[in-house]
Amino acid sequence: MVDILVTASKIYTGREVIGEGYIYVRDGVVAALGEGVPPEDLTYPTITLGGRGRIAAPGLALAADTPAYLLRFLRPGVARRVELYRALGLDAAFTSSLPAVYELHIHGVTTVFVEYTAPDLPARLAEAVGGRFGLLLPRCPGVVEPEARPPNIVGVVSRGCSGEDGMPDWALEGLPVYRPAALEKPWSLSEELRRTAGIGEGVVKEGVAAEIAVFNASRPPGMLLEKYELDLDALYRLGLPVESLVSGGDILVDGGEHLYIVDKQFGDAYSLASRLAGML
Repeated sequence: MVDILVTASKIYTGREVIGEGYIYVRDGVVAALGEGVPPEDLTYPTITLGGRGRIAAPGLALAADTPAYLLRFLRPGVARRVELYRALGLDAAFTSSLPAVYELHIHGVTTVFVEYTAPDLPARLAEAVGGRFGLLLPRCPGVVEPEARPPNIVGVVSRGCSGEDGMPDWALEGLPVYRPAALEKPWSLSEELRRTAGIGEGVVKEGVAAEIAVFNASRPPGMLLEKYELDLDALYRLGLPVESLVSGGDILVDGGEHLYIVDKQFGDAYSLASRLAGML
């Protein structure tokens, strides 16, 4: 794994706000965090992110029906989606999920709980894309609780199949956009999901897995944000794209571009979309 140094004009840790400072990540874990200039022994990372005019904040955990992303304007219900997942197979579900994962990552989601009938899809996404993934398991007829989960899956949560026992507030489904700003309180709901999954708080803290979103406050749309202090719900409600995103030891986004989900994957998903629509 690489050593990562993040510098920023303002750092939201999830518990406090630090002025100009730094975060040092080693082996996917926050090794040091402080205000001011990093000490000499932390000035030789593999890569440096952020800089003046940047804001660093904890990444979010959210759940989404990622395999149904290409059908989001048709809004199939969960029971119908489960039928679709079974008919699709793993390869097509993976291809269909990539645009959703891209959109979530670009907007600061570092832990994605993927709606699916088995843990093999989030495990494959974690292996191919990097970052942190979990499973959102629909409690529909015929869906079996997994006996074990792959080691690269952070956790398993469940949801109902219909009615009041349906989609939790911390999940995204059938929306035209898959980003935190679609939720009223994205940070608070992210913390609720973390508690439900038992994966710990989403904080930037020494000894904790790195989940860091870096926003550019030196130009629109985030211009001048470093001069003000917002709560994290308000920050994520702005819908700003990230400049960089760190999830564990993986840099998923840099310079505003996703490093693993690119045009080829979008083309594959686009070709799949008409086939999916015909299955409804």
